[in-house]
Amino acid sequence: MYVTAESGLVVREKPSLKSNKIFHLPKNTMTYISKKTGINLVISDEGKEIKGEWLKIYGFDNKDTKGYVFGGFLTTEKPEIWYSGKEAYYKTYDYDNQQEGTFESNSISEKYLNQKLPNIEPNIEILNPKDFPYFLNPQNRKIVLFENHKLKNLKPVGILNSLTQVRIDSTFYKLKFKDLTNCVWNRININGKYYYTDIDIHDFSLSRELMNLNQKVEIIGQYDGYDGIYHLGYPEYFFLIFTDKKNKVIYKTKILEFYLNDEFAMEEEILKTEWNKKSESYEITLIGSQEKIQINWNGKRTEIKKL
Repeated sequence: MYVTAESGLVVREKPSLKSNKIFHLPKNTMTYISKKTGINLVISDEGKEIKGEWLKIYGFDNKDTKGYVFGGFLTTEKPEIWYSGKEAYYKTYDYDNQQEGTFESNSISEKYLNQKLPNIEPNIEILNPKDFPYFLNPQNRKIVLFENHKLKNLKPVGILNSLTQVRIDSTFYKLKFKDLTNCVWNRININGKYYYTDIDIHDFSLSRELMNLNQKVEIIGQYDGYDGIYHLGYPEYFFLIFTDKKNKVIYKTKILEFYLNDEFAMEEEILKTEWNKKSESYEITLIGSQEKIQINWNGKRTEIKKL
């Protein structure tokens, strides 16, 4: 169901106008009905009588909160743009509205690279997973970031040349193509400033303590998606970041030549960390369905080899 009220819809603890307000759903927010109460209500909205009943709903936040709303301002008709939490879905992002061709994110950035754009300072000196849980990795290329996400009127604001931590503020699902690619944009925060990008975010991570070196390692991947579903499935494009105990970055690897290729893999199955007394280094092994890669780390530098 989708909210139709121009000013949005109030969610209450109980099916009563006198009950406490617990949430506000903006117009076009999607929600789910868990129960019809049978308690009918008629209200006046701009001189018109709106009839409906109190409905118990869920799925409007990330905390599994439940509450009651007036059903007269809900519809089953999907709007042109609808919202779920911090995500916005366009009606064109649908299997029934698949586009011909291929969405190539590189092409959008590429035509702006010849412009004189300022470099965007990355946020990577100290890892802060609480405030900046994800990563944007140019992978030896340049990424143009924008001040908007209007495909016909994009406004570039700068170029990112190196790895940075980011926080995703919101996601915009725009188009779905028949070759199983997707046009999806994220509004991200880097060093307190907001930008828009259509480049996939590295959004998978595992942390391990390296006790013998008094350090830590972050193993980071990017959910690659499958069967045309954006960012579902298993992670790929792994890289590692080594830090001291205070999260100050010591070293970053490049994207590893390794493919997990296993949608059913569990965290404990894909990563193995052992201390080698002889070499006084950690052996960090990533295990895929058909290959393994080992990263040896002595606290200062890495040695990477396929197994």
